[in-house]
Formats: sequence, C-alpha cells, structure tokens
Amino acid sequence: MKKIAILRCLKTSAACAGTGCLRAFNERSEGFKKYAGEDIQLAAMWTCNGCGDSMLEDQEGIEKKIARMAKNGIDAVHLSHCTSKKNADEVPVLCPTIKNISRRLEAAGVAVYDGTHGQHATGERLVIE
Repeated sequence: MKKIAILRCLKTSAACAGTGCLRAFNERSEGFKKYAGEDIQLAAMWTCNGCGDSMLEDQEGIEKKIARMAKNGIDAVHLSHCTSKKNADEVPVLCPTIKNISRRLEAAGVAVYDGTHGQHATGERLVIE
C-alpha cells in the first residue's frame, strides 16, 4: 500500500478545512487520479511552518516533519492547491518556502508531486530546480 501525504500552506490553513484535498484524495480525482484502482493510504496531512509575518518561531520543527516523512515511509507528498499563488498572468507559481521544503523532501528520499485539486493539479512528479 502506498503512503501519501499532503503538504499545505500554514497561512491558508487558518481558513481552510482541507475538504478539497480530502475529496480529491477519496475520489482518486484531480491530482490523485493517477492512483485510481490502487490501494493507497493518506498517512499525513501537514503544513509548512509559515513565511513572512506568519512564520512560526520553531523552524526546527520543519526538519522534524521532513525526517518523519522519510522515517514513516511516505511514498509521495502532494503539494496542496494552496501552495501556489497565481502571478499577474494568472499562472500558478510555487511558494518559495514550499519549493525549499520540496527540495529537502526529495533529498530525504521522499517524492514530491504537483497538486491535490483544482484545474492546475497535474499529479505529476515535480522537478524542483
């Protein structure tokens, strides 16, 4: 059974209950359609530790979260819809904080995938430059 995690934005989580992410996961739709017919488990749903004015004091906690993903055998972390914001051309751009976390997840051996729900959720593995 594949273990899947969802990484969310701390700022957005103040007003988001995660229902779009969970619906797409349970339905194996949008960013999760690649798992149709597979036995998968939602093993974690976590947030970054913030950025700008919302940054949490304990930034060491993010290292613990990343280590926990690897230790617990998470096969894939899907980046939630809220981890990208649209630029002036209405094109989603990945948050720099999430991009950094994604690099660290990949370095720890945890694959990172694009999206959970929404029209731009591809479910494809990300290549972070």
